[in-house]
Amino acid sequence: MALPKYDQIAADLRGRIVRGELAAGDALPSERELTERWGVARATVVRALDVLRQEALIETKQGTGSLVRERTALARTAGERYAKAATTGTIYTAGEYAEILAAEKASAPEDVATALDVDAGATVVRRHRVTYEGDTPVATSQSWFTADVGEAAPRLLQRERIQEGTTRYAERETGRRAHTGRSWWTARLATEAEREQLRLEEPAAVREERHITYDTEGRALAYEVDISPGGRWTRTEEFSMSE
Repeated sequence: MALPKYDQIAADLRGRIVRGELAAGDALPSERELTERWGVARATVVRALDVLRQEALIETKQGTGSLVRERTALARTAGERYAKAATTGTIYTAGEYAEILAAEKASAPEDVATALDVDAGATVVRRHRVTYEGDTPVATSQSWFTADVGEAAPRLLQRERIQEGTTRYAERETGRRAHTGRSWWTARLATEAEREQLRLEEPAAVREERHITYDTEGRALAYEVDISPGGRWTRTEEFSMSE
């Protein structure tokens, strides 16, 4: 079932903000431009912008239209990071960078083994990073790959940033193409290591996202676990309650 038009417009603009295509202070397309582009009534565009205002993503000022607000409480999903890399060649937005803490071979824990469809304890590739916006840590994450992917993509084992993202790089080096992804989220208390990496007080809530990227043959290409402070992520959903 297709989303309502106003929700499609909001999702499109939200994606552009999250990917950094529209930065803080940038003006959104005018209501007239959006009306013409989407072929909808002005009321539909107004409703879409209201959704983004409620999510604190934009603000409207007299005489200047709708502007992107400062991104002080926004975390990107794995799918949004991949889309950013696909369209711009980099997963990073302006002012964002990563410190690579580890790039090594490791024994697969149970969840990694299940995600990558290998035996528990099998040798896999692990990358661990902390992502910053300016001087502020905004996420700590780990990416996991099978040993054969590591052999085909040797930079995965080097402690250097991969601008296009590890999944896009693995695609290019292996010739396998990302086809589908599966993500699931949970909220929990941060571990001691996560509090240290994200500079959080105790106790602190975090959002955890686990994501598997599958290739065109249904094989797992990458498995990622991303942790961000709880206040940096929200989910908004609208749905019909009528029969």
